[in-house]
Amino acid sequence: MSTKTVAVDYGDRKLDIEVPSSAVVAQFEDPEFLADPAAAVRHALANPAGLPPLAEMARPGMRVAIGFDDITRPANVPRTVLPIIVEVLEKAGIRERDIRFVNACSNHRKNTRTELLNHLGPEIFGRFWPLGQIVNHDCYDPAGLRDFGVTDGGRIVEHNKAFFDADLQIYQGNVSAQAWKGYTGTGAVIGLASTRSIASHHSFNSIPNTQAMQQAQAKKPKPPAMKPEMSAFLEAATGRPIFYVNAVTGTQGRIVDVFAGHSGAIVKPSWALGEELFTKQVPQADVLIVGLPPGYSYGSAHNTLIACVGALVPPRYSPGEPVLREGGVVIAVSPSSGYIDRERYPSYQDTIDLYGRYHSVRPLIDHEGDFTARPEYLQRYHHGHGYPPLHPFWLFYELEYTLQRAGGVYIAGTTNPGAFRSIGLTPTADFSSAWKAARKHVGATPTVVVAPTFWSRPRIKFAVAGAAKAGAA
Repeated sequence: MSTKTVAVDYGDRKLDIEVPSSAVVAQFEDPEFLADPAAAVRHALANPAGLPPLAEMARPGMRVAIGFDDITRPANVPRTVLPIIVEVLEKAGIRERDIRFVNACSNHRKNTRTELLNHLGPEIFGRFWPLGQIVNHDCYDPAGLRDFGVTDGGRIVEHNKAFFDADLQIYQGNVSAQAWKGYTGTGAVIGLASTRSIASHHSFNSIPNTQAMQQAQAKKPKPPAMKPEMSAFLEAATGRPIFYVNAVTGTQGRIVDVFAGHSGAIVKPSWALGEELFTKQVPQADVLIVGLPPGYSYGSAHNTLIACVGALVPPRYSPGEPVLREGGVVIAVSPSSGYIDRERYPSYQDTIDLYGRYHSVRPLIDHEGDFTARPEYLQRYHHGHGYPPLHPFWLFYELEYTLQRAGGVYIAGTTNPGAFRSIGLTPTADFSSAWKAARKHVGATPTVVVAPTFWSRPRIKFAVAGAAKAGAA
């Protein structure tokens, strides 16, 4: 079998691996960027979809809340967008002391002062941090949350009080690929929600698992989509729409386009652009190979669970037919040490140990209440920039799909084999060893898809050509 060399992410360097010549390499490629992003932002604020111009919505005496996506999203966007929003507000008569920024960190950790400076830039941070007007959202603080009720779809609507009590609500967000058919954007619904609210759509029974489940549910009445339902509920409860400013970006957060206005009016065009940019045509794979960079999403790939996210989540980025066939193999390439920093991730290792007591992820749901109430976890979250107690639970719920579908998941290059065996991955010393083991599952001529930069570039969606295959090659 003839081969070719592909360079994949491998920690802080690239690693050349040998794959079949027929292997399909799928990765994001930058499009043309806006020549003048600031001008595009000004135009979007003055010509929003579904709402009046921001300058007309802002009136003297208003209390304004500006939510923004946290540091898991590119910093270039808030550094570009937020100063222009403030400029428009001040020209409309809004006082500096009436503008409050809320970091929409959802069920992620609170960001440090230095991280917020780097994310927002010195102009915004230098003006508003000394005034106490840049704050992290706290998903566990009852005093900072407002309970709006429960939607017809059973979603709890409990969100940041300061943001939703403001006279004018603005949200700066990003549109990027997420699992299955969706994209990010309209982030206030999740980014500013309480743990109870997030659990109502992120817990085990709420996270989409397999396409088979989706097909089984197709005969039932379709529940309303989560974000549109919750957005409409919040708007009805407050009597005020959120003015969104969402950007579609490429590498380094460079802006491709900007969409401003009402969530219901900007989702369709922004998602259409996302579909164009982030979708890659691939065959259904017997073997899916993913390179892992030094860090992504929630932190360092040396963290056992974050490395497992890197290996096990990509197969979920399949809006149609699964990119990984039933019984196929995933090979993640990473020198991960399997080290978990208990200060930053206080409940991670305990959740991994809890998982070791069971045969599947499902029983973890019965321990959510216990972990939520543990004071040592809450202390680290509230005051030590640690991840909140249930975060690793929701990561495990996302991992279940690939753990069940794949015939084998290998992590090639780890220096801590035991850490990954405990979660169900098979460690190997190097890629060639993983490839040799994979051949036992998929035969001599497998169909291979390589995602060398899935986590270091904007994430892609796998659009699988043709029908699902019945078995191994």
